[in-house]
Amino acid sequence: MRRRAPGGALVALTLLLAFPARAADPPPAEPTPTAVRALEGILGLWHGGAFEALYEAGTAETRRLLGAAEFRLRMSAEACRPACCFAAFRLAEAVALGRERVLVRGTVGFEPHGPARPRRRCAPEDRAYLLEWQEGRWRVPLTDLLSTF
Repeated sequence: MRRRAPGGALVALTLLLAFPARAADPPPAEPTPTAVRALEGILGLWHGGAFEALYEAGTAETRRLLGAAEFRLRMSAEACRPACCFAAFRLAEAVALGRERVLVRGTVGFEPHGPARPRRRCAPEDRAYLLEWQEGRWRVPLTDLLSTF
């Protein structure tokens, strides 16, 4: 019977000691303003059609529920997208539900996009988003971004 040299275990131990696992960044001390800014950034990604980055801004639960390719396909088929700049979002209320959850309500300005005809009028719409602090950043449920889920 041949004995295995402990070299592999020694290399793994050396790597673990050299690069310790970093704990996830804690949520900000004042979560509400940072969550609102994060939502504005998420709406900006949606407006710009950056669906890969938008998918990565989704909560872990909804990323497990919805694959990246399916999300990208469904989002690109949406006939309405958030408007640009000052018309994109008007804050009505942001409520911290703890340090890791913030409910952000406001009016999202929508505009037509692409050749598809919208099933509904692309107009400002009151919406609420529950942002969650996960993996060191604010994330939004992807299902809240799709018009039909």
